[in-house]
Amino acid sequence: SELIVSIDAVFKNAAELSIGNIIGSNVANIFLVLGCAGIAKNLVIPKVNKFDNIFHLLISLIFLLIFIYFQLNILSGILFITLFVIYLFISFRNSKVSETENIEINNDFISRKVMKFPKICGIPVLLVSIFLTIVGADLTVVNSIQISRILGISEAVIGLTVIAIGTSLPEIAAGITAARKIKPDLIFGNIIGSNLYNILLILGFSSLLEQFEYNYLNLLDEIIFMFVSVVVFTILLLFKRSFNKFISLCFLLTYFIYIYFIYYKIFN
Repeated sequence: SELIVSIDAVFKNAAELSIGNIIGSNVANIFLVLGCAGIAKNLVIPKVNKFDNIFHLLISLIFLLIFIYFQLNILSGILFITLFVIYLFISFRNSKVSETENIEINNDFISRKVMKFPKICGIPVLLVSIFLTIVGADLTVVNSIQISRILGISEAVIGLTVIAIGTSLPEIAAGITAARKIKPDLIFGNIIGSNLYNILLILGFSSLLEQFEYNYLNLLDEIIFMFVSVVVFTILLLFKRSFNKFISLCFLLTYFIYIYFIYYKIFN
């Protein structure tokens, strides 16, 4: 959904909405998603692959430097997509799938029918899902642009807050579910994967478009905060072994203060 929202926003000459969505989603993935998961259950911080951890930090730094000192354009888009392909190749090469690992399947009505009749039920469900995603993304972008004009604020602010939180809801739900099932590796791995996907693939494709024009000053403070959040996340993975409810509350409080200052800066 984030990919469709971002590309649709660029086509509607709202590139700042697209970039704001990427930055806001990455911040939300760390402080909001991890905070909610930690509130649901105390987490044992897993040993994340060093390559994933360092690559996450490095890509966030590259994004920051390009955004501040250069320009997100076709060249940066090609660079990001190339790095995404390289990351996928190395990740698949390094991945080890256990033969005894159980694959969990949802036990709801639709999931059971799709598993029982994959062609009859699976294809219609897939097509309907794609259609609803495209329609929902278009409605999101159109209404976000209208809200920003009514309130007299930039599309970047809407992307940083409302859209970012909305597109992060699946990660929040997945994080809480994984925490309750005591699978912290899924939570932290999903955060790294989602953040890299947002920057390298979504922003990479979006910046290939000719309509990709923006004022970097509208998002300067926020992208710096995004990089700081990645640094905090990296330090957490390297030096902490547990993520308790107190740290979770600190993360959630940090996120709400971040949202508060975004709007405080606009209306004061």
